[in-house]
This record gives sequence, structure tokens and C-alpha cells, in this order.
Amino acid sequence: MDRFPILLRTLAAISLCAASMAWAGPFQGGIVTLVTPSSSGSSFDNAARALADGLARSWGVPVVVNNRPGATTILATSAVAKAATDGRTLLLSVTPTIQAPFLSTHLDYDPITSFAPVAQMFDARLWLAVNSKIPARTVKEFVALARAPGAKFSYSSAGAGSTPHLNASQLAHEARIDMLHVPYKGASPAVVDLAGGTVTSTFASYSDLLPFVQADKIRILASTGADRSPLSRDVPTMKEAGYAGFETVGFGGLVVPAGTPQPLINEIARDVIAVLAQPEVKARLIRLGLEPHSQGPAEFGKLLEAQTAYWKKVIKDADVKPE
Repeated sequence: MDRFPILLRTLAAISLCAASMAWAGPFQGGIVTLVTPSSSGSSFDNAARALADGLARSWGVPVVVNNRPGATTILATSAVAKAATDGRTLLLSVTPTIQAPFLSTHLDYDPITSFAPVAQMFDARLWLAVNSKIPARTVKEFVALARAPGAKFSYSSAGAGSTPHLNASQLAHEARIDMLHVPYKGASPAVVDLAGGTVTSTFASYSDLLPFVQADKIRILASTGADRSPLSRDVPTMKEAGYAGFETVGFGGLVVPAGTPQPLINEIARDVIAVLAQPEVKARLIRLGLEPHSQGPAEFGKLLEAQTAYWKKVIKDADVKPE
């Protein structure tokens, strides 16, 4: 019997196995859990699922999204801080994650030192909007109306200490206007009541506002950010409208528990960035009102530090007390 063909087949099988392992990514078997601090169906949840789908295909293992909403991201963040450092538990870190230390006295983790940055996924700016019955088409006109004698203006938010609350407080402080804060349990009811006329204004995501803009219930006046959003090129920034200090926008990105080996983090980051570069994933994020923006561990770590310093000042200036 000729052993040469058998040897060739054996070597080919070994090569295929090695190639398969090389393409399998950082994980062999088991599952990976992506924890998100948002509820199912939210824009952040859908962004996490878009990434999870791509990573599952890349790694050949299930990537399960675990929704842990509540306590302004504290529940999800605390859970991941205590997870194993094997890279199999990822956290979708969003802006409220780093705001939490300045709004709560009950944290059992540090949003910077308890985690290691992996990769940024997107920017999450907000838009200032008013009820369409308010006769203001610019921020300047809105401020003038709010300053008028007897004016009773209000703003809704996704909750006390949320980014919409802080942005509106910042505007009230800079424009020297008095507005009543009406907090809600989430962004959706805050926008719904703006459309219904219960409140005067809000800061909210583009995707939450758009259906009501199209129904002529809400009018968008400006966006946060250093430059105009690709989602709304015709809408000026707050800076263009005369109010600096709104250039910093929210973010979303992945972190893992501190102590996770850096080579593993780098490998995960490489695959995350590759998934985020896929046109269908970018399009999915844009439909959610999020702006794709990916960068690796070092750059994302610098962003987290800069955002921490920024929001610490904003919260102090807004005189929002920790609870």
C-alpha cells in the first residue's frame, strides 16, 4: 500500500486544523458575554447586538448580549468589574458610566482603574429640541423666549444626573435662564412628553427625536459636538449657535475587567475594529442615531480620562449633588 497519499492527506488535515485555529480568534469554545447597561430595544442595546453578531461570526463562538439596566449604568458596570479577567465578559461602557462617581456615593468600583479599555465603537451626541408650538427656530430665539417676563419653560431628561439633564443644566447656566427640570425614567418618555407639549424642551438622541420631527411635533435647534453631525448637516452646533462648552459628545465602547492580559485585549480590539469597519455595521449604527468611531485601547483610554475630567466639571458647575 502506497503510504505517500495517506501522508499527504494527514498533513493537509493538520494544516486545515491549524488554519481553523488561527482564524478562530481569541476564544476556543464556550461563550462570550457582552453586558450592556441599557434595556432591550434601546439604541445602545441594538448597537451591542450589531457588534455581537459580527464578533460571533469572527470568533466562531456565541457572543451573548446581557441587558443589565438600572441605577444609571451602575448595576451593569459593577457586575463586570467583578468578572473573570479572561476576556469573556465585555462591558459596553457609555457616557453615564464615567459620570456615575460624581453622582453616586455608593459605587464599589472605579470606572477607570477597575477596567481596561478595549475599543471605542461610536460617538453619541445629543440634539437640543423644542415642542413645535414654541415659536423658536434657533437657540438664540429660544433663549430670548425663556428670558421673557413670566416665561415658564421646562426641560425633560432621561433622569436626574443623565447627560440630557447635564446638558440642559449647562445651557440654563450659560444662558442665564430659569427652566424647570422634569426627569423621566428613560429617554423615550422624555421625548414623548416633549412632543405632547407637557415640557418645553429636551436634549435627546437623533433617533429618538426623528419620528416626532417628521410628524411636526418637535423642532430641532442645534446639536452638541465640535462640528456638524453627518446625521443632520443642516443643523448647527451649539457652538455655532453661540454657546461653547458643548463640543464634547457622548461615547460608547468596550472595556474589560482590570487585569485582563494586554495581548488578549489587543486581539479583541483588533477584531472589534474589523467588525465596526464593515459597511452593514456602520449603516446599522447610523440608523440608530449613533456615529461610528472606532479606535484602539490606547486612544480609547485617553478618551475615557478626558471625558472623566470634563463631566466632573460639568456636574460641579451644574451643582448636581451625589446621592
